Amino acid sequence: MEIQVIARNIKLDPVEKEYAEEKLAKLHKYLNTISTIKLELVDEKSKVRPIYTAQVTININGFLLRGEHKGDNIRSAVDGVVEVLERLVTKYKKRYEINKGREPESIRKLVEAEEKMEADKSRVAKSKSFLVKPMTTSQAIDQMEFIGHDFFIFLNARDNSVNVVYIRKDGRYGLIQPQFS
Repeated sequence: MEIQVIARNIKLDPVEKEYAEEKLAKLHKYLNTISTIKLELVDEKSKVRPIYTAQVTININGFLLRGEHKGDNIRSAVDGVVEVLERLVTKYKKRYEINKGREPESIRKLVEAEEKMEADKSRVAKSKSFLVKPMTTSQAIDQMEFIGHDFFIFLNARDNSVNVVYIRKDGRYGLIQPQFS
């Protein structure tokens, strides 16, 4: 299992980096199929009091879990995000390992390839590209919930077309199936 720690607006003390890595490594005891854990620590630069954000993305054989927590110091932010992730990992295990007896095979693998800032050339502030694997609509909804987004683009396993699931204002899910001319 690979653990990556990224610090933004912070000069990270090696002791605090080691603390974060040790806390995140404990997630492996809940689920041994975790391939990578990426922690991003950000100092929010508040004038009132220090606010640190810890955002973690866990890759479980291509399925992503994401958690975030804010704290007064780096350790409280890390502790908080680990608690969030323990709940998410437990939910993931119940849904895929206990109820279904195994992890789903056709889960979309997200890989962030590139982020570009082209503010002076375009209205696009951020660009992402990722690899996709075929998945069912139900799996796409699960993935959307686990990463905490309100929409999710996926390759539909049924007909090999690009689809989008999203959360409607009434709390139910919508599915967009584009047709090309």
